[in-house]
Order: sequence, then C-alpha cells, then structure tokens
Amino acid sequence: MAVTDRLKTIFAGLYSALVLAAVIPFGLVDATPFAVVAICMFTLGVAALLLFGEPRRGRWVFIWALLLFIVTSAWIVIQTIQVPWPSLVSPIWRDADNLAKASRDTISVAPADTLASLLQIALPVMTFLTGLIIADTDRRARRILMVLAIGAGLISLFGLGQFLMFPKMLLTDAKRYYLDSLTAVFVNRNTAATFLGLGFLLLATFASENGRAHFGFSSAPSGSFSEGLGFWLFTALGLSCLTALMLTQSRAGLVVTGLGSVFYIPYLVSQWKSRRSRLFSRAAGSVTRKWLLAAGTIVLILIFSAIFGGRAILRADQRGTDDGRFCIWSDTIHAISQNWLQGTGFGTFRAVYSAYRSPDCGIGGIVDRAHSSYLEGFLTLGIIFPIVAILIFFVLIRAFWTGYRARHRLRHYSILGCAGTLLTASHSAVDFSIQIPGFAIFFMAFLAAVISICCGREERVSENKKDVPNSSRIDRSVEVFEI
Repeated sequence: MAVTDRLKTIFAGLYSALVLAAVIPFGLVDATPFAVVAICMFTLGVAALLLFGEPRRGRWVFIWALLLFIVTSAWIVIQTIQVPWPSLVSPIWRDADNLAKASRDTISVAPADTLASLLQIALPVMTFLTGLIIADTDRRARRILMVLAIGAGLISLFGLGQFLMFPKMLLTDAKRYYLDSLTAVFVNRNTAATFLGLGFLLLATFASENGRAHFGFSSAPSGSFSEGLGFWLFTALGLSCLTALMLTQSRAGLVVTGLGSVFYIPYLVSQWKSRRSRLFSRAAGSVTRKWLLAAGTIVLILIFSAIFGGRAILRADQRGTDDGRFCIWSDTIHAISQNWLQGTGFGTFRAVYSAYRSPDCGIGGIVDRAHSSYLEGFLTLGIIFPIVAILIFFVLIRAFWTGYRARHRLRHYSILGCAGTLLTASHSAVDFSIQIPGFAIFFMAFLAAVISICCGREERVSENKKDVPNSSRIDRSVEVFEI
C-alpha cells in the first residue's frame, strides 16, 4: 500500500504539471503543443487505469462521464459516414450530387474536420477521468487544487508583468489582438478572464483555510508560521488574479466572476468563527456578525472591481449593445432551425456559418466561432447536444449536493465546485472559453479534484497522520485541513 500510495503521489504531481503545461502555450490552440500534451495525457491516463483501476471515489461519476463520452463520440463518427437515410444527409451533398454527381451522403458537411475535432472532446474527458483515478484521497485532491491555484496565481503575475513592461508581446511573439487588454498566456481576453476568475476562487479557498488556522478562527488552537505564510501568499496571488482580471477588460468575465464570488465568498467568510473568541460567544450574535463579515467582503470586492475594472466598465458603456456577437447569434439560431435534429457535423461551424451569414452583419472577416458554446454545440451536433449537456449538469449537481450533505469540514469544496461551474458555464453562454483546449483541461482537472472530495467520506485521524507536520497537533490539522 505504501508503494502504491507513493506512486499515486508521483502521478498526481505529473498530472498537475501537465495540466499547467497545457495552459501556458497560448491555451494550447496550436497543433504541435496540443499533440504533445494529448500524447502525454493519454499515456498518463492509460497507465493510471492499468495500475490503479477504477477510481475509489465517484465511481458513478466516472461511469457516467465515460458513457456520455462514448455516446457523443459514436454520434460524431456517425456524422462522418454515409447514412442510408436521405432526410439526414446534409443538403450540401444533395446539391453537389445534382451539380457534379459528387455526393458523400454524410450528415457532416466536412467529415474530415469532424473526425479531427473529436480529439477536442477526448482530451478534456481523459483529463477528467485521469483526475478521478489519481485524486482518490482528500490529501491528493487538495494538493492538485493547490498546485492549480498557485499556477494560476503565477500566470497572473506573469501576465501583469508582461502587460506593464511589454504590452505588445504575448509570451515570445508579437501581440496582434487585444493590444489594450491583458490576456496573460492566452490569445483571447475572455478566455483569460474565465481562467483568472476560476483561479481567484481557488486562491480564495486556500487563503481562507490557512487564515482560519493561523488566526484562530476555528475550534482549534492558532496555527503555525507556515500557515500564516500560506495565508499571505494565497491572498497576494488572489489579489494578483483579481487585478489581472480587471485589466482584461472582459465585460462578461467581470460579471461571471462577480457572480461566482457572490455565490461562494460569503460562505467562506461565514466559516471564520471561534468557540473561544468573545466576538462569537453568543449564537445569535454570531450569525449576525458572520453575515456582516460576508457583506463586508462583498463590498471590498465591489470597491476593488470599481477601482481596477473601470476600463471594462467604460468599454461596456461605449459599446452598449453594438456587439457583433448578437448578429452572429441571430444567424446561428437561424442555422439551428434548419439543422436542429442531426446537426451539421462537429467542428464545422466555420464552414457552415458562411451559408447563413446575414448581410446586415457585414461581409468582412471569417467567423470561426459562434461566441456561444451552447449555440455552436447545438448547431454542429444537433439535438443530442442539449440532451448530453443537461445530463452533464445533472451529474455535476448531484455530485456537489452529495458533497454538501456528506462532508462537514470540507463542505466548502462542494460550493467551490458550484461557483466554478457557474462561472464557466455562464461565460460559455456568451463566449467560447471552454472550447479553448488549455482552459478546458484546467477546468476538467478542477472538477475532477473537487468531485473526488465531494464523493469522499470523512477520513479518520489515522489516515492523515503522515501529512501532519506536528503529531501533537493532529486534531487541529484534521479540523482545519482534513487532508
């Protein structure tokens, strides 16, 4: 067991490093780094499955994720092969047959593109499944989340430094888009905003945990110097993420991060309580003061947003409703109305949209994204997309609810999962962050670790002794961290 545990710890380290490596090269939008990360992740996933078997925690989530992936992949393959039902064949092939006798009789208008795009789903799914296998204890799951949080904070610091000192550079290349906005390691500011918002929620979690332990706002004695150092480190990185988020000037990014923060931060603040503190000596007063602390935290976030997010607010005021994406949405909905059953083939939006493009939207440029992951998914996959999406949300909600009811000391992770999903899902309705491979991998790793905690049980002290720096303080460590 000791060898297996050590091996899983090594796998967890490799997994965390690979997830962060996927984020850095422009969000993994180029083919070469995508192929390298895909090979490494699939190798790691297969090795983990062969060595450790199915996950001990969240096995039902693992099965559901695998089943939904198989069903979706099967439908994508069906879209690329000749089908015997003429009503499902794309009209483009019927027109080609009438004009040049060159019909393919497939649902997809571009079968090769559809097959190639299958990997865009397979890689995030493999990341999620591998994470469930590896993060089989609270300790490993929390360590993965901690590495992701620190990585997000460091990326935000890099983004701030490059934006302030080399605003026309993006990593090692000349910046061509969003010259007035911070994009960190991503090309698009909206993807950067979603990533930084999720990173802020993660860093707020660990800052709260370390702060409660260090300052004595728990039922246990005050914490050690390392916990105090951790509190200030995570707080500084969290503020860095928040500052970088403001400088992205992403209107939707600011709104969805605020939505996730309002949903999650008050609960974190409400956990700051002490049985020995006079401030919390009376139960009735304790409830009142907790909500006052939560309200104060929200006010501070709003003030911080007003100071550093002024440019995004000004941009929203100047642009108003004059946004090209509204025109794209209208044309996409029109395309969906004619292809809602079978879709046009996964990964074919760029080829399909031009046929439905309205002259009112202009004729310049090439539109390769619908700026709404839900509309694009519905258009390219057909009716199967909303069915699969609803099932995914159902599985996530059930897992988070299980964690909320079953966990006590780590209950906030179920709320963190809800807040992170709310942030990402809301932004996906008006943009395409989840379609960027690097961020999709990061988000799947986040979900895998959180769900592992939600589907776990309260671990005994004996299961955590080896992770506690001082054996005389085991009870306090389990109370605060339960790692």
